[in-house]
Amino acid sequence: SDTRRVEMRTMTAAPARVHATPLNVARRVVSKPAPRRASAPSTRSSKSARANASEMTSTTASQDLDIDAPDPSAIYDVVDEDEMLYGASNTFPIKPDELVVKCKSALRAGFANIGDSLAEDFEFIGPVVGPLPRDAFVNAVGGFDLTTGFPDMKSNYHHFRVDPFETNRVWFQNRTTGTHTGKLAGRFEATGTVVECPPQALSMTFNESGKITKITVGVVMDRTMGNTGGLGGVFGLFSAIGSPLPFPEARPWKMSKRYRFFQWLGRLSAKKAEAKK
Repeated sequence: SDTRRVEMRTMTAAPARVHATPLNVARRVVSKPAPRRASAPSTRSSKSARANASEMTSTTASQDLDIDAPDPSAIYDVVDEDEMLYGASNTFPIKPDELVVKCKSALRAGFANIGDSLAEDFEFIGPVVGPLPRDAFVNAVGGFDLTTGFPDMKSNYHHFRVDPFETNRVWFQNRTTGTHTGKLAGRFEATGTVVECPPQALSMTFNESGKITKITVGVVMDRTMGNTGGLGGVFGLFSAIGSPLPFPEARPWKMSKRYRFFQWLGRLSAKKAEAKK
Protein backbone atom coordinates (compact mmCIF):
# COMPACT_ATOMS: atom_id res chain seq x y z
CA SER A 1 0.00 0.00 0.00
CA ASP A 2 1.00 3.68 -0.24
CA THR A 3 1.21 3.97 3.54
CA ARG A 4 3.62 0.98 3.79
CA ARG A 5 5.84 2.40 0.98
CA VAL A 6 6.03 5.76 2.80
CA GLU A 7 7.06 3.99 6.01
CA MET A 8 9.73 1.99 4.17
CA ARG A 9 11.16 5.15 2.58
CA THR A 10 11.22 6.83 5.99
CA MET A 11 13.11 3.91 7.59
CA THR A 12 15.77 3.83 4.81
CA ALA A 13 16.17 7.61 4.75
CA ALA A 14 16.61 8.02 8.50
CA PRO A 15 20.08 6.45 8.75
CA ALA A 16 21.37 8.67 5.93
CA ARG A 17 20.41 11.75 7.94
CA VAL A 18 22.16 10.42 11.07
CA HIS A 19 25.40 9.69 9.19
CA ALA A 20 25.28 13.11 7.58
CA THR A 21 25.30 14.68 11.03
CA PRO A 22 28.82 15.47 12.41
CA LEU A 23 29.99 12.90 14.92
CA ASN A 24 30.26 15.29 17.83
CA VAL A 25 26.77 16.64 17.16
CA ALA A 26 25.38 13.11 16.94
CA ARG A 27 26.99 12.30 20.27
CA ARG A 28 25.47 15.33 21.88
CA VAL A 29 22.08 14.37 20.53
CA VAL A 30 22.38 10.79 21.71
CA SER A 31 23.71 11.67 25.14
CA LYS A 32 21.09 14.35 25.83
CA PRO A 33 18.91 13.09 28.67
CA ALA A 34 15.14 12.98 28.29
CA PRO A 35 13.27 15.68 30.23
CA ARG A 36 11.60 14.61 33.43
CA ARG A 37 9.65 16.21 36.19
CA ALA A 38 11.54 17.89 38.99
CA SER A 39 11.46 16.09 42.29
CA ALA A 40 12.76 16.85 45.76
CA PRO A 41 16.44 15.95 46.04
CA SER A 42 17.33 12.98 48.13
CA THR A 43 19.48 13.77 51.18
CA ARG A 44 21.49 10.59 50.71
CA SER A 45 22.11 11.23 47.00
CA SER A 46 23.09 14.88 47.68
CA LYS A 47 25.68 13.83 50.27
CA SER A 48 27.01 11.22 47.89
CA ALA A 49 27.27 13.74 45.07
CA ARG A 50 29.12 16.21 47.29
CA ALA A 51 31.52 13.48 48.42
CA ASN A 52 32.19 12.44 44.85
CA ALA A 53 32.77 16.04 43.78
CA SER A 54 35.14 16.61 46.70
CA GLU A 55 37.08 13.45 45.84
CA MET A 56 37.34 14.47 42.17
CA THR A 57 38.55 17.96 43.13
CA SER A 58 41.13 16.49 45.50
CA THR A 59 42.36 14.06 42.87
CA THR A 60 42.59 16.81 40.23
CA ALA A 61 44.50 19.09 42.60
CA SER A 62 46.86 16.26 43.46
CA GLN A 63 47.48 15.59 39.78
CA ASP A 64 48.13 19.30 39.14
CA LEU A 65 50.64 19.37 41.99
CA ASP A 66 52.39 16.33 40.57
CA ILE A 67 52.60 17.95 37.14
CA ASP A 68 53.85 21.31 38.42
CA ALA A 69 56.26 19.96 41.02
CA PRO A 70 59.90 20.55 39.99
CA ASP A 71 62.21 17.63 39.51
CA PRO A 72 65.40 18.64 41.37
CA SER A 73 67.48 15.98 39.68
CA ALA A 74 66.64 17.45 36.26
CA ILE A 75 66.73 21.17 37.12
CA TYR A 76 69.71 21.28 39.46
CA ASP A 77 71.94 18.75 37.79
CA VAL A 78 75.73 19.14 37.63
CA VAL A 79 77.56 18.17 34.46
CA ASP A 80 80.71 16.06 34.38
CA GLU A 81 83.19 18.74 33.34
CA ASP A 82 86.20 16.43 33.31
CA GLU A 83 84.52 14.10 30.84
CA MET A 84 83.30 16.97 28.66
CA LEU A 85 86.73 18.62 28.57
CA TYR A 86 89.16 15.71 28.66
CA GLY A 87 87.03 12.80 27.48
CA ALA A 88 86.32 11.44 24.02
CA SER A 89 83.44 13.89 23.50
CA ASN A 90 85.87 16.82 23.19
CA THR A 91 87.07 16.67 19.58
CA PHE A 92 88.64 20.15 19.47
CA PRO A 93 92.30 19.63 18.51
CA ILE A 94 93.73 22.11 21.05
CA LYS A 95 93.44 20.74 24.56
CA PRO A 96 92.03 22.83 27.43
CA ASP A 97 95.32 23.45 29.25
CA GLU A 98 96.96 24.66 26.04
CA LEU A 99 94.03 26.98 25.31
CA VAL A 100 94.42 28.62 28.71
CA VAL A 101 98.12 29.19 28.00
CA LYS A 102 97.27 30.80 24.64
CA CYS A 103 94.70 33.05 26.30
CA LYS A 104 97.13 34.21 28.98
CA SER A 105 99.82 34.87 26.36
CA ALA A 106 97.46 37.10 24.39
CA LEU A 107 96.51 39.05 27.51
CA ARG A 108 100.14 39.45 28.51
CA ALA A 109 101.00 40.85 25.07
CA GLY A 110 98.15 43.37 25.27
CA PHE A 111 95.20 43.81 22.93
CA ALA A 112 97.06 46.43 20.91
CA ASN A 113 99.73 43.88 19.98
CA ILE A 114 97.76 40.75 19.05
CA GLY A 115 96.64 41.68 15.55
CA ASP A 116 98.52 38.74 14.01
CA SER A 117 96.78 36.33 16.38
CA LEU A 118 93.29 37.35 15.27
CA ALA A 119 91.34 35.31 12.73
CA GLU A 120 89.85 36.98 9.67
CA ASP A 121 86.34 36.52 11.07
CA PHE A 122 87.33 37.92 14.49
CA GLU A 123 84.78 39.86 16.56
CA PHE A 124 85.15 41.99 19.69
CA ILE A 125 81.97 42.23 21.77
CA GLY A 126 81.08 44.10 24.93
CA PRO A 127 77.70 44.53 26.66
CA VAL A 128 76.87 47.52 24.42
CA VAL A 129 79.94 47.71 22.16
CA GLY A 130 80.37 45.83 18.91
CA PRO A 131 80.57 43.41 17.38
CA LEU A 132 83.75 45.04 16.04
CA PRO A 133 85.54 43.26 13.19
CA ARG A 134 89.29 42.68 13.31
CA ASP A 135 90.52 45.88 11.63
CA ALA A 136 88.16 48.13 13.58
CA PHE A 137 89.22 46.49 16.84
CA VAL A 138 92.94 46.84 16.10
CA ASN A 139 92.52 50.52 15.21
CA ALA A 140 90.40 51.19 18.31
CA VAL A 141 92.73 49.63 20.89
CA GLY A 142 95.84 50.94 19.15
CA GLY A 143 94.72 54.53 19.49
CA PHE A 144 93.48 54.41 23.09
CA ASP A 145 95.86 54.36 26.05
CA LEU A 146 94.51 53.89 29.56
CA THR A 147 97.85 53.55 31.35
CA THR A 148 98.68 57.25 30.90
CA GLY A 149 95.64 58.14 33.00
CA PHE A 150 96.07 55.17 35.34
CA PRO A 151 99.82 54.44 35.60
CA ASP A 152 99.32 51.82 38.33
CA MET A 153 96.41 50.04 36.61
CA LYS A 154 96.09 46.31 37.22
CA SER A 155 93.58 44.07 35.46
CA ASN A 156 93.90 41.32 38.09
CA TYR A 157 92.90 38.52 35.68
CA HIS A 158 91.98 35.26 37.38
CA HIS A 159 89.86 32.10 37.29
CA PHE A 160 90.80 30.87 33.81
CA ARG A 161 88.78 27.84 32.64
CA VAL A 162 87.64 26.26 29.39
CA ASP A 163 83.90 26.13 28.76
CA PRO A 164 82.77 22.46 28.80
CA PHE A 165 79.98 23.31 26.35
CA GLU A 166 82.24 25.29 24.00
CA THR A 167 85.59 23.54 24.33
CA ASN A 168 87.34 26.14 22.17
CA ARG A 169 86.42 28.99 24.53
CA VAL A 170 88.33 30.21 27.60
CA TRP A 171 86.43 32.12 30.27
CA PHE A 172 88.17 34.28 32.85
CA GLN A 173 87.49 37.21 35.18
CA ASN A 174 89.10 40.48 36.22
CA ARG A 175 88.83 43.07 38.99
CA THR A 176 90.53 46.12 37.54
CA THR A 177 92.00 48.70 39.91
CA GLY A 178 93.94 51.91 39.29
CA THR A 179 94.55 55.43 40.51
CA HIS A 180 93.73 58.35 38.25
CA THR A 181 97.00 60.29 38.56
CA GLY A 182 97.54 61.16 34.88
CA LYS A 183 95.63 62.78 32.03
CA LEU A 184 93.09 60.30 30.63
CA ALA A 185 92.35 60.28 26.89
CA GLY A 186 94.32 63.49 26.51
CA ARG A 187 91.70 65.68 28.20
CA PHE A 188 90.60 64.41 31.63
CA GLU A 189 92.98 65.79 34.23
CA ALA A 190 94.07 63.68 37.18
CA THR A 191 91.57 63.44 40.03
CA GLY A 192 93.48 61.12 42.34
CA THR A 193 90.49 58.77 42.39
CA VAL A 194 91.27 55.17 43.26
CA VAL A 195 89.06 53.15 40.94
CA GLU A 196 87.84 49.69 41.90
CA CYS A 197 85.85 47.97 39.17
CA PRO A 198 83.34 45.22 39.94
CA PRO A 199 84.20 41.63 38.98
CA GLN A 200 83.70 41.12 35.27
CA ALA A 201 83.47 38.07 33.01
CA LEU A 202 85.54 37.90 29.84
CA SER A 203 86.17 35.21 27.25
CA MET A 204 88.46 34.34 24.35
CA THR A 205 87.43 31.90 21.62
CA PHE A 206 89.85 30.10 19.29
CA ASN A 207 89.57 28.26 15.99
CA GLU A 208 91.32 24.97 15.19
CA SER A 209 94.39 26.84 13.93
CA GLY A 210 94.81 28.59 17.26
CA LYS A 211 93.66 31.99 15.98
CA ILE A 212 91.36 34.11 18.15
CA THR A 213 87.87 34.39 16.67
CA LYS A 214 86.10 36.28 19.46
CA ILE A 215 86.83 38.32 22.57
CA THR A 216 84.04 39.31 24.95
CA VAL A 217 84.61 41.78 27.79
CA GLY A 218 82.98 43.92 30.44
CA VAL A 219 80.12 41.68 31.63
CA VAL A 220 79.63 42.78 35.25
CA MET A 221 79.02 39.90 37.64
CA ASP A 222 78.01 41.95 40.70
CA ARG A 223 77.07 45.59 40.15
CA THR A 224 77.01 46.32 43.89
CA MET A 225 80.80 46.04 44.13
CA GLY A 226 83.42 48.69 43.39
CA ASN A 227 82.92 52.41 42.82
CA THR A 228 82.02 52.56 39.13
CA GLY A 229 78.27 52.60 39.65
CA GLY A 230 78.03 48.99 38.54
CA LEU A 231 79.64 49.69 35.15
CA GLY A 232 82.39 47.60 33.63
CA GLY A 233 85.11 48.19 31.07
CA VAL A 234 86.10 51.69 30.01
CA PHE A 235 82.65 53.03 30.89
CA GLY A 236 83.30 52.20 34.53
CA LEU A 237 86.62 54.05 34.60
CA PHE A 238 85.11 57.27 33.25
CA SER A 239 82.15 57.04 35.59
CA ALA A 240 84.34 56.53 38.65
CA ILE A 241 86.38 59.69 38.00
CA GLY A 242 83.20 61.73 37.64
CA SER A 243 83.28 62.11 33.85
CA PRO A 244 80.84 59.56 32.45
CA LEU A 245 80.56 59.37 28.68
CA PRO A 246 77.54 61.29 27.30
CA PHE A 247 75.06 58.50 26.58
CA PRO A 248 72.80 56.37 28.81
CA GLU A 249 74.68 53.10 28.27
CA ALA A 250 77.82 54.66 29.79
CA ARG A 251 76.09 55.78 32.97
CA PRO A 252 75.11 53.82 36.09
CA TRP A 253 71.93 51.83 35.72
CA LYS A 254 68.73 53.64 36.66
CA MET A 255 65.30 52.09 36.97
CA SER A 256 62.92 53.25 34.25
CA LYS A 257 59.47 54.66 35.00
CA ARG A 258 57.85 51.65 33.39
CA TYR A 259 59.87 49.24 35.53
CA ARG A 260 59.03 51.25 38.68
CA PHE A 261 55.37 50.91 37.74
CA PHE A 262 55.68 47.11 37.45
CA GLN A 263 57.49 47.05 40.80
CA TRP A 264 54.60 48.97 42.34
CA LEU A 265 52.08 46.52 40.86
CA GLY A 266 54.04 43.65 42.35
CA ARG A 267 54.00 45.19 45.82
CA LEU A 268 50.28 45.94 45.51
CA SER A 269 49.53 42.33 44.51
CA ALA A 270 51.59 41.05 47.44
CA LYS A 271 49.65 43.24 49.88
CA LYS A 272 46.30 42.02 48.52
CA ALA A 273 47.40 38.40 48.77
CA GLU A 274 48.56 38.95 52.35
CA ALA A 275 45.26 40.59 53.26
CA LYS A 276 43.29 37.55 52.05
CA LYS A 277 45.14 35.19 54.41
